[in-house]
Amino acid sequence: MKLTFCLPEISQVPMGGYKIIFEYANRLTARGHEVSLVFLTHTVWNRITKNKLIKSIVGQIKGRNRPSWFDLDPRIQKIMTPYLDGRDFPKADFVFATAVSTAEIVKCLPAGCGKKCYFIQDFETFIASEEKVVESYDYGFINFTVSTWLNNLVKSYTHKDTICLPNPIDTEVFKVVTPIENRNPMTLGMLYHEGEHKGVSYALKAIERVKEKYPEITVNIFGVPERPRFLPDYFNYFQKVTQEELLQLYNDTAIFVCATIDEGFGLTGAESMACGCALASTAYSGVFEYAVDGVNALLSPVRDSSQLANNIIKLIEDNEHRQLLAKRASDMLIERSWKATINKLEEELSKRI
Repeated sequence: MKLTFCLPEISQVPMGGYKIIFEYANRLTARGHEVSLVFLTHTVWNRITKNKLIKSIVGQIKGRNRPSWFDLDPRIQKIMTPYLDGRDFPKADFVFATAVSTAEIVKCLPAGCGKKCYFIQDFETFIASEEKVVESYDYGFINFTVSTWLNNLVKSYTHKDTICLPNPIDTEVFKVVTPIENRNPMTLGMLYHEGEHKGVSYALKAIERVKEKYPEITVNIFGVPERPRFLPDYFNYFQKVTQEELLQLYNDTAIFVCATIDEGFGLTGAESMACGCALASTAYSGVFEYAVDGVNALLSPVRDSSQLANNIIKLIEDNEHRQLLAKRASDMLIERSWKATINKLEEELSKRI
């Protein structure tokens, strides 16, 4: 099959949504499919120029070595274009919108670009109005979602095809290297993200409470921006980590903290669990795809820093329970294989070719 994924722009830094698309691209290519990635550049470099021809030339030059943070299969065709009329899109069997910002563009593409699909990774009201997001679900695409709750939500707004492809975890990469029982329970980990829906401020408040009781805690925190000035000295900040560095960071961590308010899945929480971290997270919609309170994680209400802090303290004080939850989590995440997900995608597309 010939498959095209349309992405909002060139990804210069690690991003979970892009990472999933790149994994699909690599794995589909490895199975013999022809995969193209189209990066839209109509909204970038506007301070320099708004000339589309110049943007097209600059995009082709800059795009040769992008993304620098992910090892894409060289057989994948990368196209950078500011043109939204489809002139630079290859002929394909299927073309995927990958965000609400690309859905309207894909909707208007010529038929030769392929049957239209929509890879829905979140309820993206943080990008567009709720009305616009909901409208995009009913464009007549073949809708794919990354989690059960999101699938049910999309189905409630449309009678079109809606297929759930739960986000897999690459457990050949994200795995236990440092034995769970050898980890220092005073070592916490978390993602730094500037989006309000990630709830970082609540996580920081929770950790501050834990620090009052256990002054010896340290936090391994990673993110894309430069180290925020407000982070205390006991936070070890890692910027733009590679996949190998992230594996090491997770394995140097005993308890991973997540205070997300709302998200379709939550990749870092799942990755940390696969690597043997005990997860202390808020009970946002997407976390239930892989976390069960008291079974393989401890969950607390969203926006409740106090209860999140209490759960972190429980994991610090009960080393045996922390190790049990972490072991269950890593075992359960092994079941979320990429092979099963790619098989299902191929099967669903084959029915519609």
